This record gives sequence, structure tokens and C-alpha cells, in this order.
Amino acid sequence: MLGLHYETPEGWASRALEEPGALLLDHLFCEQKAAAMALAISRRHGEGKPALIKLMEDLAAEEQEHFDQVERLLENYPPAIQPRGGNPYAIGLRRFIHKDGRASFLDKLLVCSLIEARSAERFQLLATELRGSTLGNFYEDLYASEVNHYRLFVELGVDHAGENRTLERLEELRRFEGQLIASLPSGPRIHSS
Repeated sequence: MLGLHYETPEGWASRALEEPGALLLDHLFCEQKAAAMALAISRRHGEGKPALIKLMEDLAAEEQEHFDQVERLLENYPPAIQPRGGNPYAIGLRRFIHKDGRASFLDKLLVCSLIEARSAERFQLLATELRGSTLGNFYEDLYASEVNHYRLFVELGVDHAGENRTLERLEELRRFEGQLIASLPSGPRIHSS
């Protein structure tokens, strides 16, 4: 359904959960960045597109709600370690974005779709690992939300550049994303190997 080229290895969730507080703190930062990205898309690309502005404002509000939920969960799982530096996954994906015009906007949308797809995959693994717990139920709910966000960004890409170009570029980006995530170090991050 998500078409990811790299399947997260068995055991990722249990390794990531060795430090649940650090994982949640990383997740908190991911939600914050997702809300900011939605608002940035609205500001930079929303002129004359009220439907896009509304979609991105709604998405930012939903991501902020997720941020608030993770922040509350962190009260029960204080992190013993802090994630270091920026997010190497997001930084790596941004390197693959075209820098000019229409291609740049399509790439931004598709990079967002891939981040949402990878997050969905990881949340499903965490939900399975934590089945029956409060944290497991939380990640199960987020899985469905991330799948919807993935689809939204792909649909916006199709609206912007047409189906053929969008799907062709998405496939290129999926290959790159798979190589990137496989190369990252393991650790208590949503987007680690």
C-alpha cells in the first residue's frame, strides 16, 4: 500500500523502544516539524489556492494535536538521553529535492508523502510491539493518520503535476528513500535503520 522500497528489519521496534523516552522525544520533534512544513507549504505555495491553504492548515492543526499527545506521553517516559543534532533522515531527503519551480514543489510534496509513509510503517511496528498498552494504542491510531497524510501528499502531487509525472518521480524518490533509511544508524528515532 505504501510502496516503500526498504522494509524495516525485524527487531527495529524492540531496539527503538529500549529508550522509550528518547524515542518519544524524537517523535515530538517530528510532529513539530510536520506542522511547520504544512504551514510553510501553505505560505509558499498557497497563493490563489484556497483549497491547498485549508488542507495544510487542517494538517498543521492535526500535527499539533499529535505533538500535544506525545508531549503528554513524555510525562510518563522522561528521556534518559537526548537525540543529537538534526534529523539525518529529513536532511538526506531534502538533498534530493529539485531546487527550481514546479519540480521543486512536486518534490516537496512527495518527500512529505514518503516521510508520512515511513512514519506509518514505523508506527504500525511500534503498535504491534506494544499491543494492548496505552502507547501501543496511541501508535495504532497514528498509523491510520499517517497513511491518510501519505495519500494526501500524493494526491496533491497529482493535482499539481499530473498522475504520470507524479508517480514516476515518486518511484525515483522511493528508491532514494530506501537507500537512505538503510544507511542510517540505529537508535531511538522514528527514522533510523
